[in-house]
Amino acid sequence: MRVSISAALLGLTLSHAAQADDIWISMGADGYESLKDHYPALIQKQAPLPATLLTEDSQAINLIQVNEKHLSIISEMMHHEHNRCGGFIAHDSLMSAQDELAQSQILMNQGLTLESLVAGYSLDNAPVVNALQQAMTEPGIRGIIEDLQAFTNRYYTSTHGENSAIWLRDEWSAIAAGRDDITVTLYDHSWPQSSVVMTIEGRTTPNEYVVLGAHLDSIISGGMSNNTRAPGADDDASGIATLTELIRAITSTDFKPNRTLTLIGYAAEEVGLRGSKDIAQDYRNSGKNVVGVLQLDMTNYQGSSQDIYIIDDYTNAAQNDFVEDLVVTYQPSLSVSRTTCGYACSDHASWTNQGFAATFPFEATFSGANPYIHSSGDTLDKSGNNAFHALKFGKLAAAYVAELAKGNMSDTPPDPDPGEDVTDTFTGSVGRNEEARFGPLSVAGQSTVSITMTGTNDADLYVRVGAEPTTSAYDCRPYQNGSAEQCSVTIGNSDADVYLMARGYSQSTSSFTINATYTPGDSSPPPTPTTETFSDSVGRNQEDTYGPFSIVGGSDFSAAITGTNDADLYVRFGSAPTTSSYDCRPYKNGSSESCELTAAASDTSAYVMVRGYSSSTSNYDLTVEYLPQQ
Repeated sequence: MRVSISAALLGLTLSHAAQADDIWISMGADGYESLKDHYPALIQKQAPLPATLLTEDSQAINLIQVNEKHLSIISEMMHHEHNRCGGFIAHDSLMSAQDELAQSQILMNQGLTLESLVAGYSLDNAPVVNALQQAMTEPGIRGIIEDLQAFTNRYYTSTHGENSAIWLRDEWSAIAAGRDDITVTLYDHSWPQSSVVMTIEGRTTPNEYVVLGAHLDSIISGGMSNNTRAPGADDDASGIATLTELIRAITSTDFKPNRTLTLIGYAAEEVGLRGSKDIAQDYRNSGKNVVGVLQLDMTNYQGSSQDIYIIDDYTNAAQNDFVEDLVVTYQPSLSVSRTTCGYACSDHASWTNQGFAATFPFEATFSGANPYIHSSGDTLDKSGNNAFHALKFGKLAAAYVAELAKGNMSDTPPDPDPGEDVTDTFTGSVGRNEEARFGPLSVAGQSTVSITMTGTNDADLYVRVGAEPTTSAYDCRPYQNGSAEQCSVTIGNSDADVYLMARGYSQSTSSFTINATYTPGDSSPPPTPTTETFSDSVGRNQEDTYGPFSIVGGSDFSAAITGTNDADLYVRFGSAPTTSSYDCRPYKNGSSESCELTAAASDTSAYVMVRGYSSSTSNYDLTVEYLPQQ
C-alpha cells in the first residue's frame, strides 16, 4: 500500500517539476536509503563529497540533486519513515553545497564539543527567572497558536506564508512598543517568506548574542499549492507562540538583558532548514559571538511520559546539561529526559553546523511526537484546545534567557563584582595588511588577560601592554596559520592598559571575533587631594606645629610656606618633627620653602612645623596638600 501511495504522491508533483528549480540537498544515510527505496525517481544526480565527511553517529552524508517542487514530498517521507521533521539541508548550488559541507563539518565539531564561549554556565539569577516565569500565561500562548493556525498555510513560497511573516513582525513590534532597545525586522531570503528577527540590545556585553528561535512555516504531505490547507498548530505555531509569550514576559517585566537577545521566527524550515541556514551563516561570516542557541520546534503535544526531552545528537553537550539543570532547578515538578532526532531535524542544526552551541528541547520522544503534523489535522484540538504543555517550554526559555543573557529589571546595569573577570568581544574584518585596533582594556595588576581569536581565512593577533602594538613591537604574537590564535599576558604589580590588533594576512578578507577575558583595573575616579591653609607668625626659635594629617599610605604629601623675614619648614610622618628629627627640612634663606614627599605604605599620619629663625618676627602662610583617608 505504501508503494501505491508513494506513486500517487509522485504523480501529483512530477508534472510541475519543470516549473521549479533544481536544488542540491544533503541527507544522512538513513534518509538517503529511504529516498532510494520509496522515491528513486526524485534523485536526479548524486555528487561526491569534498572529503569523507561523517556525522557524529558515523553515518555518511549524501549529496543529491532534486527538484525544489519535491521538497515537500521528501519532508513528508522523513516524517513518516523516521519521525523527523526536515531531515535534510538545502543548498544553492553544487559548489556551495560542497564548500558548506567541508566548512560546516569543522565548525560543527567545534559546536558539538564546545564547553562554552563564556567563562561557564551559572545559576545565580533566580529573582529574574521567577519574575519572567510568573509573567507567562497559557492563554497568551494559546491565542497565538489560534491566530497562526487560522492562516490557510504558512508555506515559504505562498502568499499566506509571506503574509504570516508580516503579521508576526507587526505582532512582535506591538508587544515591544515603547522599548527603544528593541528592534523587529524582516530578514529577506531568495523566496517570498521572510524570517522575523527581534533584537534586544544587551546593556553590558552587547557583542555577545543569545539566540532563541522557532520556525514560522508550515507544510503538509502530497505537495503544496498556494491555497493548500496546512494549519501547523503544533509544527510549529506552538514554538512561535511560546517565543511570543516569552517576549510578552520580557516587556511586561521590563527585563533588560546584559547580553544581546535575538529571537527569530525562521522561514522555510520544512524544506531544508533554509531560513536558519541563511541567518546562522550570516552570523558566522560577520563574526558575531553567539554564546548559545535554543530551538523551540513543537512544544504543545505531550506524546510521551516525560515533560521535556532534550535532543542529544547534533547539539552541544555542555549546554544540554545547563538546560537540564534549568529544568531541575526552576521547574522541579517537571520530568526531563533525553532523546535523539538524527541529521538536520530542525533549525538548531544550522547553528551547530556553524560552530555555535545549540540545544533543542522537544515535546516528546521522536517516536511519541505529534502524529498529526504535516497534515490538515495539525490543529490545536489535538492538544486538548489548550497550551499548558507549551507553557512548560516557555518557562524553560525564560530561565534560559535570565541565566545565559543575565540582566535584571532595571535601566542601570549592575557593576561587576570587584575582582570578577569580564569578557569583552570585538568583531570585524580585515583585508591583507589591513589592521583593526581595540583597547585600551584597563587590566588589574598581578592578573592575566586571556585573548582568543576565531574567524575565517587568515588574520594575525597582536597584543601589547602599555601601548598599541605594531608588527615589530608586541608582547604576544602567535603567528599561526588561519585565524584561530590565542594570547595570554600577565600584568605587573600595577594596573595597566592592554591593546589589541588584528591584521589581515590572506589575500581574501578575514572576518574575526576576539574575546578578551580579564580582571578589570580600578575604574573608579582617582581620589581628590585635600588642601588646607594656615597663616600665623613666629619669633626667633618659636615653633608652630600642625597635624596630625590623616593620610593614605603610599600617597603624596606636600607643604609650602611663603612669608616675611626667615622661617623654617619641617615635615615628618608618624610624629611631630623636631629640629633633629624630620623627613624634610629645606633650610633655605628667607621664608619661601617647600617639601614634596611620598609617604611609605605604612604611614597613616603627617605633621608640619614652622620655626622662626630671624630675630625679627616672621609672618607666614602655610599650604598643606595630601590625600586623606576616607
